[in-house]
Amino acid sequence: MKTTSKILLIMVAVALVASSDVVFSCQGKMKWRFMPREEALKYVAMVEARDRAAGVLEEPEPPPALLEAWYKYYENPVLRVGPPGAFDEKSIDCQTIGWYGNQYIMWFIGTTWGLRCEMGVATSPDGTTWTKYEGNPVLRIGPSGAWDDAILICQSVLFDDQEQLYKMWYVGASAKAGFGIGYATSADGFHWTKYAGNPVLTVSQAWEYSDMEGQTVLKTPGGYKMWYGSYSIETEECKLGYAWSPDGVNWTKYPWNPVFSPNPGHWDGYSVDTPDVHFVDGVYHMWYKGWNDPNGVGWIGHATSADGVYWTRDPQNPLVFTAPAKSEWDSYEVYRPRVMLASGMPDNRAMLNKMWFSGRNYSLRARVGLAIEFGKAAPAQDAEARERFPNLLQNRLQVDPVVVSRRRTNIGYFTPWAGRVTVSILDAGGRKVRALVDEYALPGIYERNWDHRSDDGRPVPSGAYYVEIRAKARLLTKEFVIER
Repeated sequence: MKTTSKILLIMVAVALVASSDVVFSCQGKMKWRFMPREEALKYVAMVEARDRAAGVLEEPEPPPALLEAWYKYYENPVLRVGPPGAFDEKSIDCQTIGWYGNQYIMWFIGTTWGLRCEMGVATSPDGTTWTKYEGNPVLRIGPSGAWDDAILICQSVLFDDQEQLYKMWYVGASAKAGFGIGYATSADGFHWTKYAGNPVLTVSQAWEYSDMEGQTVLKTPGGYKMWYGSYSIETEECKLGYAWSPDGVNWTKYPWNPVFSPNPGHWDGYSVDTPDVHFVDGVYHMWYKGWNDPNGVGWIGHATSADGVYWTRDPQNPLVFTAPAKSEWDSYEVYRPRVMLASGMPDNRAMLNKMWFSGRNYSLRARVGLAIEFGKAAPAQDAEARERFPNLLQNRLQVDPVVVSRRRTNIGYFTPWAGRVTVSILDAGGRKVRALVDEYALPGIYERNWDHRSDDGRPVPSGAYYVEIRAKARLLTKEFVIER
């Protein structure tokens, strides 16, 4: 059966369920997306019970990874779920950040235990300490029969200096109409009016899937530009499209969409989603979520473009990894990056780039965290280390031995998992001559030097040797030759 036919059958089935029982997800890979509410609640309870049964991992203090351009804030998450009964009691994610009136303003999606998703707002003097607005939620799902009566998520907000007006583009959906992007305006960022002609953008091109989401909008002298995700509810596939508008309401899609697609065989080889685009010094910068397996974890990467259509991936990708242990708040996926560059923050004396991102654990509970980038580029040795491993994947070990001299071999290796890692040197007969590494490690790139000595301190003879790395029941070996 074709994908389109399956989606239509799903939509018809959902439409037969009373609107009060329909559940749409806020974001991500969750099977309860189109389940009736009673079934969805049971499914989520099962997932959470399974996670609790797995127990909390006990790890020693891990060593720092060699390479990480973005550093997560030590007191993450910076925005947490609300108390029982609040509109955000289960999860908060899909945030948009801005600097307005000498304060940060964050618009975010809150989810109840009943799996109802609506929009709230919070303010902060520093981007780390947030106060939620007492009048939350500030934007609710529509009344029964409206195009957005089942879900309201994934906003992009900007302040129009010319019109002195906050403008928002958000994702809405109903069982009958499916997904689309709506438009709303506000004089203060807290009280919003939805556009009467919503939705302003819907699925219409052959490449697009069932769901439009994760959009980001820029206002330029020539009008508005939007980059958006088109997401398959059935397969979890996603690609990015591009559109423009003279007024933010009437949109024209780029005829040769998608403009950004998965990169097969790489960490973002299955799907790309939730773009955040900035235009700086004549270059478009995009931060985005990518994953290489429909059930795999999501990381954050970066790409650049001269025109917003043809994109080049950053050789330093991926930039932000998931947390190391299942018990941590962002262990399953990091997504929805929202970046504020140092040049756009008047209070930023240290010239730090800041990224707020959504994180989700294996219990499907999301929160918002902060990451910081020092300077414009990684140190030279870090860039050189990344060049050794240009294609990082979430499910593949990598190792690269480089014989530097007669007395030293540099062993570079990458592990995508958190846990015990061992690196050993074997002789040509497969016998272990040196245990080089045996430690707990976070996902990342590492380097260790071997002094061409065995475990007992004796120099080894010239010849062929193997470096062997083990992590998460995986094994990888690579041959190299040393000369005395």
